[in-house]
Amino acid sequence: MARFSTLLAFCLAAGASAFSPASQGVQTTSLSAKPVNQEIGVQAPVGFFDPLGLIKSGPYGSPEENFRHYRSVEVKHGRIAMAATLGMLVQQTSRFEGYLSPSANLKFSDVPNGLGALDVVPLEGWVQMAVVIGLHEIFVKEREGRAPGDFGTGYFGFTMDDQSSKQIRALSVEISNGRLAMLGILGMFASEIVNGEVLAETKIFG
Repeated sequence: MARFSTLLAFCLAAGASAFSPASQGVQTTSLSAKPVNQEIGVQAPVGFFDPLGLIKSGPYGSPEENFRHYRSVEVKHGRIAMAATLGMLVQQTSRFEGYLSPSANLKFSDVPNGLGALDVVPLEGWVQMAVVIGLHEIFVKEREGRAPGDFGTGYFGFTMDDQSSKQIRALSVEISNGRLAMLGILGMFASEIVNGEVLAETKIFG
């Protein structure tokens, strides 16, 4: 538990900048030309969902600035959740060869899938990951005036014209998949805690 508490503290510190007030230098974006309740991601059957009124009364400025911040956080967490969900499935059947920690004689194959890894990976390893995440938050920034989540890297190497139908569809798909992945990875963790086994539901597939 002590190790988990320490890890949690490092992760919170590394991710804190994601929730700090955004710079006031960017007042408009390519996505702020229309009302926020008509933006990409407002999808049936829920529609525009903001029960706490964070878009209107959030701490980041105007409704447009609040929307940009929360959309950036949503896209970021969605991408992380998609990677985590895929990682859980891949690690269930595969492992990297070699040593995760040669000094501790710890191989990748020794690390269990799921939450069990929290107690196996050395604290120094978690600290290294937290530092890398923190540096990424500090030095890798979104492009000003572009859609939230646009870091100038394109879509798997392909560029799309701003606000083209192809880009809008791709962004909509990414947001939807990210939302599902956030629910999915939380569901996997909850299932592991309840059942005491990683991906217990997959047994129905043989």
